[in-house]
Amino acid sequence: MKNIVMKGTGIYIPPNKVYNEELDEHFEKRGLKAHGLMEHLGRRKRYFISEDETPITLCMNAIDDCAKKPGISLEDIELVIVCTDTPEYLVPTTALKLVGLYGERMKNVRLGFDLNSNCSGMAIGMDVAQKYMLASGYKNALIVGCFCISPSALWDDTVVYATFADAASCVVLTAVDDGEKRRGFLDSEVCVDASYQQYITYPKCGLTKVPLKSIEPNEKRLEWIPFEMDFLGEMWSGLIRKVLERNHLEPDDIDYYVFSQLNDACNMETLRLLGIDGEGGKYHFVGKEYAYTGNTCPILCINRMWDKYAKEGNKIIICTVGAGYTAIAMLYEF
Repeated sequence: MKNIVMKGTGIYIPPNKVYNEELDEHFEKRGLKAHGLMEHLGRRKRYFISEDETPITLCMNAIDDCAKKPGISLEDIELVIVCTDTPEYLVPTTALKLVGLYGERMKNVRLGFDLNSNCSGMAIGMDVAQKYMLASGYKNALIVGCFCISPSALWDDTVVYATFADAASCVVLTAVDDGEKRRGFLDSEVCVDASYQQYITYPKCGLTKVPLKSIEPNEKRLEWIPFEMDFLGEMWSGLIRKVLERNHLEPDDIDYYVFSQLNDACNMETLRLLGIDGEGGKYHFVGKEYAYTGNTCPILCINRMWDKYAKEGNKIIICTVGAGYTAIAMLYEF
């Protein structure tokens, strides 16, 4: 049986560390407050890029970190998918940029492209990659996620600038023949509800207006109109139950749950609806350290907990959501 499994992960966190106290002062100078929201979302610190960093350098640092892992060689990679909604360039794709910059080390790449599903990007990217690999002869894929939000956030945005952060992560997928054994990516369920599409827009003015001198700089940044996210727990738990039922599993059969790191309360509510004790060791929240890093969140968590998660037979659920929204729940077995 051909299975698609995670061979290893890599991450990059910029060295520019920003604590809550610094942002409290930043917003107080503007007559604003964000401390309560930072506390509610479980934020302690976050990392912003420096002036000499770009989404491309973030991606390369994450790839280099992954390439240090045992058994991983970039020369084996045949498929590259870059998942980002904050690229440095639209043309050429970030994937092609990376392949070109790595030169001989990525000489065997046969297909590379960018994928934008906002904050669900890396989960969707892994789902696309593993299905493509199952349907083709590709044996090794590199899925890279980048979230470079600090240059695009409004300085008076007490949601995005206060609780989001920059990061990159990547995962190498490989095809293996396990005889009759079934493991790796087992199933996924995706849903779309476009009724939320008006709340988050980047660039606010639209790409066709960005070159115009008449457009104010802030109109070229990200607009976040606050909205209630109480629906996430019910929506996520519904997606997860569909995946579990198809695979004859109960919520407690899952060893670990990997969620978006945007809102710890929504994650805990999802677990409650599934009948899982959120304090029982099946869930880890890394948003206190990294803040919210968009599509990179799931891999940051898996990378951090790799030694605990990546034990033979462990089953995990990866569940996240992207602006607008697109949501996905994935079942994976190590």
